[in-house]
Amino acid sequence: MSEIIKNNTEDNLNRRKFLNRLVFSLLGGTGILTLLGSLTLPFPRVFKESFRFKVGRVIDFPVDTFTFIPEKNVFILRQRKSIQALSAACTHLGCVVQSDRQGFLCPCHGSRYDRTGNVQYGPAPRALDWLKVTLAADGQIVVHRNQKVNSVESLRV
Repeated sequence: MSEIIKNNTEDNLNRRKFLNRLVFSLLGGTGILTLLGSLTLPFPRVFKESFRFKVGRVIDFPVDTFTFIPEKNVFILRQRKSIQALSAACTHLGCVVQSDRQGFLCPCHGSRYDRTGNVQYGPAPRALDWLKVTLAADGQIVVHRNQKVNSVESLRV
């Protein structure tokens, strides 16, 4: 009889050890995945494509307007004799801003920018980024996302 009780107790201990290990493994795995996920939050995944891209020809953009290129999250400002590119990524958390009469508005957290990209109010820490613009040999406008410029630099056309 003592053998039966001993075997039954050993089986219960083995089951208990297995269940404890299973529960702690699941909790530990969940904790690690949560930690890894939260470590990626400060790095917005707005842009995954090349740092240089073509947006079209000069004649494709009306004079004195901001034209939004949704595939690239960039605004092209065409003036009579120049072209500029303004990033549409909010400097707060990387949301895509929308254009309106006063300038630009972040729909996620309410940052407001004027027509030159400067912060008017909201949580955004700095102005929108102006990007370098060049002209390709085929006459297309090339935006260099990794090269920021000041708001007065532009491509003369």
